[in-house]
Amino acid sequence: MLTAAITHLSTLSRHLRDRWTGAQPGFRRVIVVAAVFWAIAMTLALHRYVTLYASYDQGIFNQVFWNNAHGRWFESSLSSSLSSAVKQDGQAPEVFYRRLGQHFTPALLLWLPLYALHSQAITLVIIQVSLIAIAGLILYTLARQHLTPNASAWITTAYYCANAVIGPTFSNFHDLCQVPLYAFTLLLAMEKRCWWLFWLMAGFWLLVREDQGFGLFSIGVYMVLSKRFPRSGLALCTVSFLYVMLCTNVFMPFFSPDISKRFMVERFGQYVDDTEATSIDIALAMLSQPWLVAWEAIQPPIGTLRYLVGQWLPYGFIPAAMRSRWCQG
Repeated sequence: MLTAAITHLSTLSRHLRDRWTGAQPGFRRVIVVAAVFWAIAMTLALHRYVTLYASYDQGIFNQVFWNNAHGRWFESSLSSSLSSAVKQDGQAPEVFYRRLGQHFTPALLLWLPLYALHSQAITLVIIQVSLIAIAGLILYTLARQHLTPNASAWITTAYYCANAVIGPTFSNFHDLCQVPLYAFTLLLAMEKRCWWLFWLMAGFWLLVREDQGFGLFSIGVYMVLSKRFPRSGLALCTVSFLYVMLCTNVFMPFFSPDISKRFMVERFGQYVDDTEATSIDIALAMLSQPWLVAWEAIQPPIGTLRYLVGQWLPYGFIPAAMRSRWCQG
């Protein structure tokens, strides 16, 4: 039996070696870069956690995952301390407060089985770094639909070096760490005309958080303006818009009034005079004040320019010259 096992392992290792040597140089380079990124990011992220530099959000998500694993769906007393009932009305935090009133994040349930294997906050660090690293491999496959292996490898390497990737990966666990995986898979499915996978990823992406419909909406705008898939793009825009409106005006208020009493006013209070506003109120106010929207988009000018330069730099400023990128901006 031992001899058979050794023979099997030898055959498997030889098969993997043959596949590796037969792979394109670009793909081999991406595998190495992804592995290096994962190793460095995992080391630094775990070091940050074990040296007690993880902060409030890490505790919130760990509490949410732990309660989900024990059937107390999305309950978080830490999130309750940030609610309008506590901040504005002076009430005491509630143990049974459901975080879905602040951020609607059902997609976290997809990773609950992994968390259940080891129900500790450190598991969330592993999940986050791994999702970001795997997403880069999907990006390489996506780039290969139109580019050479070498160019695709450089784009993927730039992804692993980008500010928007490195910063969040080293930070607390966040629900948005799922987005690159869903977004790249959705775009790959679009290129492959695999529409069942496209709409599955669209659904997962929407479930990440209530505001992710805006990202999907921009993809739909690109699909329409590029005239590649105008009907699917229009459908995606419609679904995304309706989901954001339903989520922020029906689903989230069912759990708590935080979205209208606190978050909308804190982030978009410059558009309304009231102390409470729904997403519909904000949308109508923005439509009636397009000059203010344009002004807010560039304020502060130097800070906005520095932000754009920081995002474009890893990609050699190529996105700045791409019309499709501005559609998705």
